[in-house]
Amino acid sequence: MKKKRIKSKNKDIGFISSNGICIDGDILMNCEREHNSGSFLWFQILLTFVATICTAFMAVSFLDMEIYKTTIIYYSAMLSVVFGLMKSSHKIIKFSALGVMILHVIYLVSRISTIKYGLFVVIDRYLSRANQPNSTLGVQLSGISTIDYPYLASNFFVFFITLVCLGTAAACLYRIDFPLLFIITFPVFELGMYWGWEPSMWTVIGLFVCWVTVLALHIINHTTNKAGRKNTFAVHERKHTFYFTSEKQKACFYNVFLKFTAILSSLVLVVIMLFSAITGFTRPESFAKYRHDISTAVSNFSLTDLRNAFSDYDGGFDLFGIKTVGGTNGGVLGKTAGISFNGSTALKVVTPKFSNTLYLRGYVAGVYNDNSWTPVDVNGNEDTFSDDFEQGKIWVQDLDYDLIQRKYTDLTPAQISVSVLGASKKFVYAPYASLYSSDGNTDDKKMRPTTESYVKLSSTKYSLYYFDPSLIEERLEALPEAIATAEPALSVNKDRGVDAYSEFVHQKYMDVSKSDELNKAYKEILSEYLGVDIYHKGDWTYEEISTAIKNYFSDNFTYTLEPGVTPKGEDFIDYFLGTQKEGYCSYFATAGAELLRMFGYPSRYVEGYVVLNSQLGEPEDDSTYEVSVKDKCAHAWAEVFIDNAGWYPAEFTPGYDNDNPNLTQQEKDPKEVTTTKSTESKPTTTTQNGGQGGTTSVATKKPTNSSKASTTKKTNSSSNGHGAGVMSGAGKTSVSSRITENNSDHGSFVGIFITLGGLLLIGFGVVVHRDVKVKKMRSELSNGDNRSRTVAVYRYMLKYLKLIGITDSRNITDLQLCDRLTEKCQEMQINDFSHMIKYIGELAVKAEMSNSVISDGELETALSYFEIVKDKIVLPKLSGAKLLNAKFVYCLY
Repeated sequence: MKKKRIKSKNKDIGFISSNGICIDGDILMNCEREHNSGSFLWFQILLTFVATICTAFMAVSFLDMEIYKTTIIYYSAMLSVVFGLMKSSHKIIKFSALGVMILHVIYLVSRISTIKYGLFVVIDRYLSRANQPNSTLGVQLSGISTIDYPYLASNFFVFFITLVCLGTAAACLYRIDFPLLFIITFPVFELGMYWGWEPSMWTVIGLFVCWVTVLALHIINHTTNKAGRKNTFAVHERKHTFYFTSEKQKACFYNVFLKFTAILSSLVLVVIMLFSAITGFTRPESFAKYRHDISTAVSNFSLTDLRNAFSDYDGGFDLFGIKTVGGTNGGVLGKTAGISFNGSTALKVVTPKFSNTLYLRGYVAGVYNDNSWTPVDVNGNEDTFSDDFEQGKIWVQDLDYDLIQRKYTDLTPAQISVSVLGASKKFVYAPYASLYSSDGNTDDKKMRPTTESYVKLSSTKYSLYYFDPSLIEERLEALPEAIATAEPALSVNKDRGVDAYSEFVHQKYMDVSKSDELNKAYKEILSEYLGVDIYHKGDWTYEEISTAIKNYFSDNFTYTLEPGVTPKGEDFIDYFLGTQKEGYCSYFATAGAELLRMFGYPSRYVEGYVVLNSQLGEPEDDSTYEVSVKDKCAHAWAEVFIDNAGWYPAEFTPGYDNDNPNLTQQEKDPKEVTTTKSTESKPTTTTQNGGQGGTTSVATKKPTNSSKASTTKKTNSSSNGHGAGVMSGAGKTSVSSRITENNSDHGSFVGIFITLGGLLLIGFGVVVHRDVKVKKMRSELSNGDNRSRTVAVYRYMLKYLKLIGITDSRNITDLQLCDRLTEKCQEMQINDFSHMIKYIGELAVKAEMSNSVISDGELETALSYFEIVKDKIVLPKLSGAKLLNAKFVYCLY
């Protein structure tokens, strides 16, 4: 019969091998001298303190402003110790540390307003040093003296240190976790290094040492924490290698290991610094392009609500059910209930004066499917035009510029400069009729066109030549056809490319969504706005068709920023045209592009920004204008392709005829602080809520051949969402005076005084606790029968001996323990008193385990030996901190 193999098993009682031998207890290391784990907690506290203070002072060095350094040092040290002592096994220490932490939290809550303004100051200083827009912060800090900035910033850093110390304590104290430590500390390092700022060298060295040390400990911890094993060590079944699982045993090992780690980390840092100094190595400039996404959050920071920090990032994040435009939605439709604006700056534009509205095209898409727009996919067989354009030294996106240049040789192009700040960093934002292939950048910063659709952004600053369409024709609607009928100059390759591209466009941009509601809208426009039943493209101009579509929307739909979500399973176009009948720009651009295709015009969907000519304000030098394009200027529209003219914007959103209903009157025309408009001479109007409370009257026009009667549009009121709140004059005075008063009274040290006061109260509690515990010990030793008093003598003797390291935590009998303690006494050259320890132990076993009577003489001898152990053996070896520990933690003196 085959013998069944017995597998190794791990149980709480120990390790049982395949041959049935049970191993229990700790494996002791063979070291020259014995190590203990007592100092490891203090090393963890030190590691937490170093990581916290280096992170805090690194952040301070990036701000280039005065901060109360004493406050930073104090709170870093205090919180590190508090978090460490909360891990103590002694209840009195744990509860005292918890009490200090509660007082600190109460202090933070009481200073919440000052901490908030401190945050404003810190971000303002950061943005100012980085030359980033911070107009919103200027409003928040108006009325606060710059003299108070250090005080406010110091209060914020108390809160900041609390959060950092909480994270570093979790990574260094409560668990050895390198990824967590890195996540907590590295972002501060990156926020400065992104701009090329050098932090204080000592903070870099300190953080580096902390990272390397915790990483090494983390690796060891990972290999020794074997899941499901609670005994003090484990054996790897295949490698037959012993691993420590006991925290105490690992702590003993760490004390030896840490010396090696500290030396190794220092050597690595020195080697790196020497290599950089000798080779002159610096980080390549091209590396910065991988960090655009990080700076976006900084550029978009809004102080009204933290969620607006990401509002314009790559088209906007969907946070708390609110979608902020910013780019706008990347062609995704109906996923959010609405959009809002935070007043952040999306683009900085420097341009000569232009007429009408300047459309800055960004995201371009031509395929509608599953409630979203995506760019047209071009394969090699379909691309018969790129080579011809390349030979003409232009891109396909330069088509409309090239046609105008060849047809109107007397026109001089204008030059526009764009800085992309809060807008999506994926796309180039440029006017129509722009020469993309000459962007003023070189190498890796030069624009990267796709074969079709949008142009990819490589540098956040660029300049382009473009033609102002209004210079060609007075009326924008007639512009494409006017260009198409002009005689072009001859260019064989280019004209061949234009013809091939035109054929490609008619193939790719004419697919119409299968929608019953879209067909109904098409038929209604034919009958009610064009007055015909059957449409023939040659009978109508593009201007007439686009005007009919525009007025269909104006008469039957409402513009709103909060139209609601498209129900699951519903087609976006069907739901918008048939049921919803209200929406913002993306809604009208989508339906408008589809209707243009039904009328025989290739069209596509575009997202970008619109700038009114009234927003130009006062000119800069050389008659150029600088415009801060806010997130409220984000827009979506359709664009149409006209043969021999190229792509041009087709505006169908109500209220956007050379206007922007989301802007206040002052934002529309910065030159006029107060403007009074009369609406009596205008035809049917609808009132739109403009941005931050302003109203705009938008005229609705109808074509002369429309047979549809005038209808009254719904009045729409839509909020701009979370704009920056402006403090009233009284509020500013109150805040400033309160800050000044607190500052003059050294308010930044209030937290220190509160903590110290709390420590005094806790100290008083500790003294009372010690008095109670000492009285209890004396009572147990002097009261009761001889048996219980003998056991008490033995128990307290073990506590006293533990103070000087004479202890053993193994699972052994009391008699074995006494033998082990005697051996330790001999190792420590305490030979004269070892017999006393053994006597007390044997007497306690007799009292506890037998029915024998403990005589008065035996008890008196045990008590006298106990006093000798307490006063002759232990007390002389206690000094300083150990004596305080014995008195107030163990409560034995």
